[in-house]
Amino acid sequence: MLLTELQDLGLKDEEARIYLAVLELGGTFVSAIAKKAKVHRVNSYKILEDLVQKGLVSRFNKNGIQCFAVESPKILVQQQEEKLKQARRILPELLSMTNSLAYKPKIQYYEGAEGVKNIFEDTLSAQKEMVGYTNLAKIPLIISESYLKEYARRKIEKRIKTRMLSPLSKSGLNHLKKYYPKNFDTELVEIFFINPDQFPFEYEINIYENRVSLISLNPQELMGMIIESPLYAKTQRAAFNLAWLGATTFVVR
Repeated sequence: MLLTELQDLGLKDEEARIYLAVLELGGTFVSAIAKKAKVHRVNSYKILEDLVQKGLVSRFNKNGIQCFAVESPKILVQQQEEKLKQARRILPELLSMTNSLAYKPKIQYYEGAEGVKNIFEDTLSAQKEMVGYTNLAKIPLIISESYLKEYARRKIEKRIKTRMLSPLSKSGLNHLKKYYPKNFDTELVEIFFINPDQFPFEYEINIYENRVSLISLNPQELMGMIIESPLYAKTQRAAFNLAWLGATTFVVR
């Protein structure tokens, strides 16, 4: 029990065993300590020297033989208290660094078909609703139909709720029927079609978790990026909700 707790305080296994051996023996020579701790004598010398450097053990001579004794166990507590004080002293600076880093966006760039696929894969990590803009007629131009079917299947299995705005097109209207599993829960996907002349989307933008992904829908420009930023994702989600509200309100009127 004490062995484990000493290790929790930062001592290595053999250090803890040597420390307890010295403590139980009340101060003696190395061979007795090594035998009690079940540590090789050569290793015991080095470990005892390390414990002396840490202020936990002291060295003395007895009849010309070098011996070791444990300093007051209170030193262990004092050292831990000092570490705690030091941690508290630097905590404000650490928190300041953490807060500043939290607002620095992390941007990852991707190129080529595999890069675009990696972005799609990342969207499957969404734990809550994913929203965004797309052009359903152009997606098959940059990614294979087999992958689109696989992607749709996994998204439905993960029950990722999706709301998207897309320019109206014949192929877009058939997108769900063509790529999504039969009899899937239609409440998981909402697509609102808008005027393709006024809103000819050339990029797919997905907003999920603390990330915003952008994918070029031009096969001559296979590239995209993922921006990880709580503030940016929150702003983009708010902008999407405003666009969604405006589009649906317009139709209702």
